[in-house]
Amino acid sequence: MITFLFWNLKKKPLAGRVRNLVAAHSADLVILAECAIPPAVVVSELGAVGRGPFTLVPGSGSELQLYTRLPTTRWQWLYTDPLEAWLTFHVRVGRRPAFLLFITHLPSKLRAKDMDQLLAATQLSASINSFEARQGHERTLVVGDLNVNPFEHSVAWAGALHAVMSRELIARMHGERAIRETEYRFFYNPMWGVLGDRSPGPPGTYYRSSSESVNYFWNTYDQVLLRAELMDRLHALTVPDSDGVNSLLTRNGLPDSVAGSDHLPLVFALDW
Repeated sequence: MITFLFWNLKKKPLAGRVRNLVAAHSADLVILAECAIPPAVVVSELGAVGRGPFTLVPGSGSELQLYTRLPTTRWQWLYTDPLEAWLTFHVRVGRRPAFLLFITHLPSKLRAKDMDQLLAATQLSASINSFEARQGHERTLVVGDLNVNPFEHSVAWAGALHAVMSRELIARMHGERAIRETEYRFFYNPMWGVLGDRSPGPPGTYYRSSSESVNYFWNTYDQVLLRAELMDRLHALTVPDSDGVNSLLTRNGLPDSVAGSDHLPLVFALDW
């Protein structure tokens, strides 16, 4: 198993809480968005967990960063979006086939309109399709803060990420569907399973109350998407409400943006 931890830190000094999460979940890959902590500090904190030394993966960005305790000699950085909305890596672990890893932090609703977010998602989708064609496989994983919910156009629309909630549907349709005689490949989006208060854990990963007439309050912006070749290898996806030592929530059950971040982390394991 490879265990992933993703967390948008809101530029907060949360290296100690990241360390606690890595210890609690035995994380192997740590993806941080809006990270203003010096890499040396992160590496030191993660090394203190006792699972071996962590390193900053070459190609990491200024605020979107990838750390791992796994050997990276056969990993390859492929691309950085000009605005650092996503980074692309070709990852090989042991003797298993390589996979493509896209780590993302797409534009926020606080600074972008719906169509701007949709444009960013379609650009990310085009980049994914391009690198899949170059690498000759579709073992692709997208992890990060998409800043939209699973049901919004940027995620669900065929012209964007085309991510759906059902593995059975993707398998039955052989991983793609035709629209106006053009084939569109699916992503599987398991985050549908953690929406709302009937799911284990918090109702979402991000909470925002506004005076707008449509307000979901709880949102699931932090997501993992998997192509058909990887979707059955996903295990143990959780949205932690604690770092393993202290709660990440306020007394009212909302993300504690004072002692933590306004986003909750995402942890999942890939059988690879």
